[in-house]
Amino acid sequence: MMKHLLLFLLLPPVTLFAQSYNMTLFANLDWNGLPTRYGAQYSDCWGYTTEDGHEIAIIGLIEQIRFIDVTDPASPQSILHYTVKNANTNVTNKSLWRDFDTHGHYIYAVADEGSQGLLVFDMSNAPDTITVASQTNTFFNQAHTLFIDQANELLYLAGTDNQANGIKVLDLSQDSLYPPQYGTFPLNIYGGGYTHDIYVRDNIGYASHGNLHKINIYDFSNLPTITVLGAIDNYPEEGYNHSSWLDENGQYLVMCDETLGSDVKLIDVSDPGNISADDINTFYSELLGAGVPGQSVSHNPYIVGDLAYVSYYEDGVQVFNISDPENITSYAYYDTYPGNVQYNGFDGCWGVYPFFPSGTLLGSDMNYGLYIMGITDLALDIDFISFTATRKKEGVQLDWIVGDVSNGNKFEVKRSADGGLNFETIGLVDLKGLQSKYTFLDQNATPRQRYTYRIDFVEFDNRRVASPARNITAGIGETTLKVVSPISSTLIVDVRKPVEEIKLGLYDMEGKLIWSENIMEPGIRIERNIDGLIPGQYMLTANWPGGNESTLIQVVN
Repeated sequence: MMKHLLLFLLLPPVTLFAQSYNMTLFANLDWNGLPTRYGAQYSDCWGYTTEDGHEIAIIGLIEQIRFIDVTDPASPQSILHYTVKNANTNVTNKSLWRDFDTHGHYIYAVADEGSQGLLVFDMSNAPDTITVASQTNTFFNQAHTLFIDQANELLYLAGTDNQANGIKVLDLSQDSLYPPQYGTFPLNIYGGGYTHDIYVRDNIGYASHGNLHKINIYDFSNLPTITVLGAIDNYPEEGYNHSSWLDENGQYLVMCDETLGSDVKLIDVSDPGNISADDINTFYSELLGAGVPGQSVSHNPYIVGDLAYVSYYEDGVQVFNISDPENITSYAYYDTYPGNVQYNGFDGCWGVYPFFPSGTLLGSDMNYGLYIMGITDLALDIDFISFTATRKKEGVQLDWIVGDVSNGNKFEVKRSADGGLNFETIGLVDLKGLQSKYTFLDQNATPRQRYTYRIDFVEFDNRRVASPARNITAGIGETTLKVVSPISSTLIVDVRKPVEEIKLGLYDMEGKLIWSENIMEPGIRIERNIDGLIPGQYMLTANWPGGNESTLIQVVN
C-alpha cells in the first residue's frame, strides 16, 4: 500500500495553552468526524519498530485501529486506517477499550466490547504495507487487556468475557497467528478475582485486581499449578488497582490506582512475600487542579531506565526520575488536556508509549488524539559519540565510541528480544583507562531473531546512563519458506531450516487448519497435492523454537 501524507496541525486550538516542562510537541493528530463512545474518540496507543528502523505508532479508535509512520516525528505519515469487524461477521466492532502488544513481527489487538476476539496484524512489510494476518474469537470475544511474556511466548488475557475472575493464556510458541489455548485460570481461589490488567515477565505475573485494591504476585512457571508469591494490599491511598510495570532489574514495580487523587506507587518487590509499607514510595503529578496538586487520575505506567512514564487522565504524559526511590522527582511532562482543571472526571490522556529507540514518545488522549513528543533535555554525563550493531558469522558485534569516562567504572551491555520493552544484561565491559573505543561480541544471538541493543554507562554512584538503542535484523539469506503462488494442484515448498525442527501449517482464512507437518530435515523440498482445496487465499505458517514465519498463498483453478 502506498503511504499517504497525513494532514495534521502542529498546534491545534487545545494545545495553545498547554502546560509542558522539558518536553517538545512534534505533532498532534486529531481526525475530524470520528464517532464517539461515552464521550471519547480514542483509547490506547502502542508502537512498533521495523527491522530497518522505521517507527510505527498504533492508536485505537471507536471503530478503527490506525497505523502511522512517526520515523520523522514532525511529519507523520498514515499507513493504514483499519475498520475493525467482529469476528466471523461483517458488523463493525465498536469499542472504546482497545489494547495492543507485540511479538516478533506481529501486533496483537483486543477490544473490550463486541466480539472482535484476537486480531493479529503482520508488520513484516511495514511501513510499506500492513496486513491483517488473522482474527479469531474461538476462545474469547472480549478482553480488557493483553500482555505477552516474551521469554516464554505466552499471551495473557485479562478481563475476558468468559473468565471474569482470572486470566486466559494462549500459546504463541505453537502458532503465532491462531494460538491454541494454553489454559484458563480462575484467580479468585488464590485471593484474587477480576483481573483488570496483568504484567508477566519470565512466568512471574503481577495481576491488578481492580476493586479488591490489590496486586497479587503469581508464579505461573508450572501451569496449571499456580503459586502466590505475595500481595500488595493495604497500601497508602489505595484505590481501583489498575495496572503496573516492572523495572529492568526486576526490583521495582510502578503501580497506578485509577482513582481520583490516589498517588502513583513505586514498590520494592525483590522480596514479594514480605512487602510492607516501608517498601512503598508514592509520587504524583504536580500540576494544579482547583489549586491543589495530586488530584488527577493516573492510568498506565511504564519504566525505561531511571524514568517512569505515566499517562494521566487530566494531566497528560508525566515523566518522573525514580533513580532514588526515596526522592522521586518530576522530570518532564506534557499536558494533553489543559482545558480541564476541575479534576473530577476520567477524560484526557489514556496511554503513553516510551519504547522507541529514537526516544520519540507517544501519548493518546481520549478527546484530542495522538500526541508525538520528545523529552527536550536528556542531559548525559557521558557522550556516546557512536554506537553500531553488526551481525557477523560469530554473532552480533557491538562497537561504541564515548567521550569523557572519568565519572564511571564500567559498561553494561543490554539486549532486548521484544523491540526494547524489556532489556537483559548480557555482559560487562570494564573501562580501560581513558580509552574511548570499546567492542563486545554477543555470541549467543540467535541468527533468526531480531534484537535491540543498548549500552549502559555505570557511574561511580551506580547511576546508569543509557546509550541510544540499536536494532539488528534477522540474518540475511535465512528465509525459511520459499513457495510459488498462485498454485493450482500441487503445493511446492522449499524449506531452509536453521533449527532442528519446523512445524508447517496450512490454514484457510477462517483459521481452520487444513494440513500440518513436522519437518526434520534441512534443505528439503516438499510437494503436497491440494486438488480438493476451494480456490482462494490460504496462510502457510512455519513455527520453530524462537521464531516463526508466515506467507499468504493463492489457490486457483
